[in-house]
Amino acid sequence: MRLFSHTKKNGGQAGYALMMILCFLAISLIVFGVMLCWVYSNSKIVNRNNLFNQSEAAAESAAEIAVTTMQRDFTYQSLNPVNSYATQVPNQTGWPQQFKISDINGTTNQITVSIGTTNWVVLNSRYAGLYGLGQTCIVTAAASPLNVGNIDLTAYVKEEIWFGAIPLFQFAIFYNMDLEFNPGAAMTINGHVHSNQNIYATGSSSGSPLTFSDIVEAALSYQSSPNPNDPQNGSRSGNVNFTIGTNNPLSNVDSLILPIGTNNSASAVAAILGLPPSAIAAPNPAAYYESNQIYFFNEADIIVSNASNGTNITVYYQNPNNSSSPLTTLPKDVTNIVSSVTNTYYSFLTNVSFYDYREQDTIKALQIDVSKFNKWLTNQSGAGGYTLNANQAAAVGTLSKGHGINSIYAYNNISPAAGISNNPGILPAVRVVNATNLPSAGLTVVTPQPLYVKGDYNTTTNGVNFSKTLGGTTNNTVPAALIGDAITVLSANWSDNNTAATSIGSRNAAATCINAACLEGIVPTSQDGLGTWYYSGGVENFLRLLENWSGITLTYNGSIVVMFTSQYATNFWPGTGSVYNPATRSWGFDVNFKQQNNLPPLTPQVRAMIRGNYTAY
Repeated sequence: MRLFSHTKKNGGQAGYALMMILCFLAISLIVFGVMLCWVYSNSKIVNRNNLFNQSEAAAESAAEIAVTTMQRDFTYQSLNPVNSYATQVPNQTGWPQQFKISDINGTTNQITVSIGTTNWVVLNSRYAGLYGLGQTCIVTAAASPLNVGNIDLTAYVKEEIWFGAIPLFQFAIFYNMDLEFNPGAAMTINGHVHSNQNIYATGSSSGSPLTFSDIVEAALSYQSSPNPNDPQNGSRSGNVNFTIGTNNPLSNVDSLILPIGTNNSASAVAAILGLPPSAIAAPNPAAYYESNQIYFFNEADIIVSNASNGTNITVYYQNPNNSSSPLTTLPKDVTNIVSSVTNTYYSFLTNVSFYDYREQDTIKALQIDVSKFNKWLTNQSGAGGYTLNANQAAAVGTLSKGHGINSIYAYNNISPAAGISNNPGILPAVRVVNATNLPSAGLTVVTPQPLYVKGDYNTTTNGVNFSKTLGGTTNNTVPAALIGDAITVLSANWSDNNTAATSIGSRNAAATCINAACLEGIVPTSQDGLGTWYYSGGVENFLRLLENWSGITLTYNGSIVVMFTSQYATNFWPGTGSVYNPATRSWGFDVNFKQQNNLPPLTPQVRAMIRGNYTAY
């Protein structure tokens, strides 16, 4: 009985164990089933997420094709109609997954592109503080994977981009080539600095640093050290301060280029100062196409030229609104009879000669007397400029340009000649004198040749109140620019009687103030035919000098723009001691140029693209 009883007890335990095993097996099967369901469901979710992410990438690909094509077109000329961008969808050959690309309405094989109206706006991003004339464009693309059933995995990408033009003279310093800056005294740059190449910058010492108070950016690289090829400043390093410490300075930024086509080389940019090809030169109607207005010759109000011997100066008045006669010859306004011989000439133009110690040439200059030009503008006789000036200044009428005469393009037809032995060569140029008071509409003077400025420039509007200090350009100046192959400042003490033998001790300068944007070429750091390297002179020698400026202040309020290698004034920077002695530089950016109505006439504009909001959904 005990044995039997014991056996019965064991059988009950075995049955209980079996039931437990079956329960655990059932639970395990349920858990396994749940896990299988979870894995399957999760796999579907992951797959859907992957497909959606791929759809988003496909939509972004379609949008970027349109954006990059728009950028190319705008940079080199102008945006085309939206239809030319809406149908540019990606080629999906080789893609592991195919997609339907569509616009916001579901139309296949195209995207949605809108181009906004053109406005003058405050810029953002790294261009904060600058203004631009442009349009906000919106590109929207949709993409959905094909052959995935009825699941909607459509992804949308929306990009906002501003395409516009930024006036060059809104930059404190703009270089289309390597920018070098190694001043011998403390200097502060109070505006935006940009180079389409490299920037090499150093300060004089920790106590006399170079300070940038705004954004500094280079399309290649920024370095607080001299150019490796600079033989002048090799021992320097650092001593540069940045008021803005976040994301500043910047390297590898987009280049900012002029809309002159795919070639923005220094020589191509220099060409816009020269005479345009005959087929697109004024008065040919093609001269006034937007694409050909990049040439200053085609834009200027007044064109001045002469014969190859320097005589027979002629003045032309240009108004493209007058389609029957856009370029007319103006009569000479002075008649002089001597011994029964009648001579006629323009009161504000003449020829002068003087010696340039850097170029070691005799300068044969076509000279513009701005004081006499102002009088010509008020001369109401048939030979005066009053009627032309008043018609342009009027805001009404089909022939009105909406502003007074405010630009002069001067071309000196005298041919350059190389020096022989001790005889200096001949260099054609343009010189501006008596220019303390400019025309009320402002004045930009352009020449493809070297440009010389004698005495103060644009320092008063009434002859009573003057702006001759750094930053003092608000009330007593007008918008002005000087554009040439090279710009040389001659003080009021300069004498045209100076010869090659006149020592620097006999060429003492007087304090001078220039209130104007300046665009010119330079002789970059490079080597001569014998392999000797020469320093460009840097930004600190942007304005060329020919006098002893020791202890004398040269005040400059403007914008420093270097776009090309000088084509006429090609001698290397000579250092100090014989050609000139450096001035006490009181230089700064004229913040008035940040206002549209204060920009100098004929201000060139570089093209820029600024990305705005990016949305993916």
